[in-house]
Amino acid sequence: MEKDLRNEMYFFYTQYSMKTFESCPLKFKKRYLEGIRWRFSPSEEIVNSMEAGRKFHVLARRYFMGFDNGLKWSSVNYPELVKWMGRLIQHFPLKKDEIYLPEYKIRMISGEIKLEANFDLLIIKNEKIEIWDWKTHGSNKKHTGLKNRLEKSLQTMVYLYVLKERVRLAAGKNIPCDKITMYYWKPEPVGICARIDYSDEKHKRFSNILREKILDIKEFDYNHFNQELYKNHCPFCEFNSFCNNRKVSYDKSNDTEDFLENLDWYSIEGTEPE
Repeated sequence: MEKDLRNEMYFFYTQYSMKTFESCPLKFKKRYLEGIRWRFSPSEEIVNSMEAGRKFHVLARRYFMGFDNGLKWSSVNYPELVKWMGRLIQHFPLKKDEIYLPEYKIRMISGEIKLEANFDLLIIKNEKIEIWDWKTHGSNKKHTGLKNRLEKSLQTMVYLYVLKERVRLAAGKNIPCDKITMYYWKPEPVGICARIDYSDEKHKRFSNILREKILDIKEFDYNHFNQELYKNHCPFCEFNSFCNNRKVSYDKSNDTEDFLENLDWYSIEGTEPE
């Protein structure tokens, strides 16, 4: 009998895998349990957007580690990186009394909760710690209720919960919830998308929510999968041809802004953090 990876100790849930399950359990099964990776041929514009985002993360990591950022050789084909990095350096001048942990991974297990979080940046400031997440994809327009949506997002819940549970690992000491803050930051247009403060009440609530979501994934019976419940996601899913015999067009010039924002960038092979 084929083993179910959901019950294996080495299988950790991430914000991406949990979000994928919410979009469609069958997509979760194909992507994470069967290990099917999506190779596709996107438009040049989408390729450039993805590559610019990846390179920005690399350059930001080098900057916070105190290395030469390699901007000259990395930005030849992506001139926006010069502007983005200039804005990042201006917004985050390095300070000797702060500790920077870029591209920092934390895994934790607590009962049914097995989670992995990949932070773009942690900044330790005396008795405080900040989470910073870079947003380089999606619309540049301002959206009503963006902060509210980000605060309720799986990413926010996973990141804040995991960091608090393992804060001694990152900071070398205990830091209370009310001294933990998460920020979403965009280089274009430059600025903070949302600031989310943490609390003991949120930590308890997030723990209950995340535990229930993981139990739902572990107990889901694929023998009774109802595709009709998830059909709204089909136009954005790379497995649409498998389920509906319909290919999805990933030509940015022909698709709407809503399509791009619903596109699961991290299901594309090579873009999900290791």
